[in-house]
Amino acid sequence: MTVEKETFVTPFYEVKGFSPTEKLFVMTDLHGCSQAMSRLLKHYDGKSKLVFLGDAIDRGPDSYGVVKKLLELDALCILGNHEFMSLEALYPETVYYKNGAPLWHTVNGGDKTLDSFEKAIAEGADYIENKNKIRFPKIYDEYIRRCQSHYLCGNILCTHSGIPLHGEVKFYEDPFDTENYDDSFLWWRPKCSAERYFYEPHILNGKEVFSVSGHTPTNPGFVRQNYGIELDPGHVLKLALEIEPASDRKKCKYRIIGTLCSEVYPCENICPSATVEQVFQSIKKCIEEQMLLKECNYGWH
Repeated sequence: MTVEKETFVTPFYEVKGFSPTEKLFVMTDLHGCSQAMSRLLKHYDGKSKLVFLGDAIDRGPDSYGVVKKLLELDALCILGNHEFMSLEALYPETVYYKNGAPLWHTVNGGDKTLDSFEKAIAEGADYIENKNKIRFPKIYDEYIRRCQSHYLCGNILCTHSGIPLHGEVKFYEDPFDTENYDDSFLWWRPKCSAERYFYEPHILNGKEVFSVSGHTPTNPGFVRQNYGIELDPGHVLKLALEIEPASDRKKCKYRIIGTLCSEVYPCENICPSATVEQVFQSIKKCIEEQMLLKECNYGWH
């Protein structure tokens, strides 16, 4: 397959009662996969607000390239749990949480991030060196310090992991404030289908919102839900969302852009009995068929 054939764009789907105040282009959980990012960005019009939902780093080979591109495009960035995990290792002078630095290095792909950073530094990138002699590019510090906890645009709520269906939500903005920072909404995941966006909208500050989040690996057929979108189908597929308000701001339309990604795991390993093209076409069909449904009736109550 050619790179172009590994990318698809769905038809537009209309959502009533929810709308951003401006056109958005949303990506999430790129995890160092700069090639997949580049393919998604071919569909970015350069004028919409670019929103990134977190986890730019780890696992893939080019965390530096992903972060650099987000800064170049002046993206609105949201802190992900992987960025959060990196803080204890990179800022030991000021950040201490749960002695998670070794887990970041080994289990969660931090070693790949540091390899990418070292390569960039060797090629001339300005860097910071901490007390443990770990070096990281200055642009990562710039990226971290611009990250927000969430972004509410009209009644479209963009977060890294989503929020619970019921209950009050309080976001914390400064992860360097170790005494007060609560990282709950970097890790939250729905425990059952009823907690997702299938059946009723989630609530923020007493108002219904249409939720857009990453973090939780989601079957491609369930990416589109009645009251939100879970935009992270895992490492093998990367998705972007283009969402556009109607002129009256009482509805919006959106479409999903998808591309296969073999930067973390080779696509051939997904299903050894199928070709990459067959896997791609199956995923594309799964998402598009779900987009065509007027209402998502999952029957999972």
